Amino acid sequence: MAGGEGAQFQALLRMRGADGTLHRASALVPAAEAGGLMPEVDRWVLENAIDLLRRRRDEVRALRLFVSQSPRTLEHDAYAPWLLETLAEHRIEGPSLVIDLRMDDALVHSVTLRRFCDLLMPAGVQFCLSQYIHGPEADAILQQLPLGYLRLSPRYSSAHGDPHLRDALRGVIERAHRLGLQVIGPQVEDPQAAATLWMSGIDLIQGN
Repeated sequence: MAGGEGAQFQALLRMRGADGTLHRASALVPAAEAGGLMPEVDRWVLENAIDLLRRRRDEVRALRLFVSQSPRTLEHDAYAPWLLETLAEHRIEGPSLVIDLRMDDALVHSVTLRRFCDLLMPAGVQFCLSQYIHGPEADAILQQLPLGYLRLSPRYSSAHGDPHLRDALRGVIERAHRLGLQVIGPQVEDPQAAATLWMSGIDLIQGN
């Protein structure tokens, strides 16, 4: 992600098949959910993310990772204690890990997610609401969860071609800043799109 201090990345789930095909999260996650395997997948993802954070710390190359997790995983009573213990064991500073929460999940599981956030906040772990589209329900989530980051829906990254969307983008960013959130513009490939986001007050942008 460009725009902040230090190296910041979104960690994305991938699996390479026996034939060399690289499967994306959009295919993997529904299959894992259907098979009841999402907690194991989420834990594997965090274990690898924490190991990478540890190795980069030992190399004196600080790193922040944004890592998606399923609310069905986070609702397990033993998950938050396990994560806290793992962070402490590897001496990982909490702010280097950002748990990414999808807006659609947050709208349905806000109570579960708030409970998980409250358990992790004392360790400094931060939270990001992703795929955000402005609306009354989404606005309420911004008040309910202790967020540090807001990743916008990719639709806002094409605001340079739509005056009404540009106005909406500025409004979303201004409101997020009033709440103390840093705002991320995703899937930015076009220089004109990047320029519009920067001029609108975005804090971070990332490519596709």
